[in-house]
Amino acid sequence: MANLDALVETLTPVMKTRTTDQWLEALEAAGIPAGPVLSITEMQSHPQTLARDMIPSVEHPVAGTVQTIGLPVKFSETPGGVQHAAPLLGQHTSEVLKELGYSPDEIADLAERGIAGEPGNRG
Repeated sequence: MANLDALVETLTPVMKTRTTDQWLEALEAAGIPAGPVLSITEMQSHPQTLARDMIPSVEHPVAGTVQTIGLPVKFSETPGGVQHAAPLLGQHTSEVLKELGYSPDEIADLAERGIAGEPGNRG
């Protein structure tokens, strides 16, 4: 990392002399594992991304249907998958506090004081 700037400065002009596909072909022919760096748009439409269900759609309670990142590890017997959208800020606070032994009154007090609670239920 100490020489990263110099390395980038040296390699950038050289890398621009060929297309990504040409570099991949040359590197693979030399036995060097390589892959392209894709933009987000390219990644989302790449055949491998689609085949591995890496951009599933889920229902979000506020935003509606959204795309999210799928599980990168796939098992044949227990493939797994994304079940829900990311939670809203504080969506599970009451549940977590209850599991930690807080009483309903203590949880309500924390929410009333704006310390913890579900969105919209804070002080």
